[in-house]
Amino acid sequence: LDAYKKWNYNAVIVQIRSVGDAFYPSKFAPWSRYLTGREGQEPKPFFDTLAWMIAEAHARGFEFHAWLNPYRATFDTKTELVCSDHDCIKHPEWMVKYGELGKEKLYYDPGIPEVQSHLLKVVDEVVHNYDIDAIHFDDYFYPYRVKGKEFNDTNSFKKYGKGLTIEDWRRSNVNTFVKSVYHAIKKSKPWVQF
Repeated sequence: LDAYKKWNYNAVIVQIRSVGDAFYPSKFAPWSRYLTGREGQEPKPFFDTLAWMIAEAHARGFEFHAWLNPYRATFDTKTELVCSDHDCIKHPEWMVKYGELGKEKLYYDPGIPEVQSHLLKVVDEVVHNYDIDAIHFDDYFYPYRVKGKEFNDTNSFKKYGKGLTIEDWRRSNVNTFVKSVYHAIKKSKPWVQF
């Protein structure tokens, strides 16, 4: 951050959720193993890493932009590495295994209303609890197509498709989620960018 100050930066974008986890204390996700070394384990001694990072960024005159990956649940399918509080354990029905052979990941199924509601709560928790200046999303769309593989959201499409083509339904799911997040942010803190 000190180097960025010398280079006249005015904002920092910091990842706070990578794969169904959290780099801050959360009611909706376990502590990230990429922060503490073990998923679900809080920092020792305990401190709120996100609050600290925001304070340090603001002390240098930077905006703090919180970066979240909403739909990616894991980087692989090794669920033995996730803790019992992870959504892929608590809600396996929300997950879709997808990717190149040997490189599959678990994704939240954006077509399930409970998934959208849950992910909206994740964002709302951050906006409500922290003095952030913006929310950034990465991978807020269905995963890129993999030749010979199909993103298996057949059950949710049958249940919630409402007569749309699967492509139109998927676009609608993403549009609905993004719109809901935008309105929730603006309702809570109109000055927070999205």
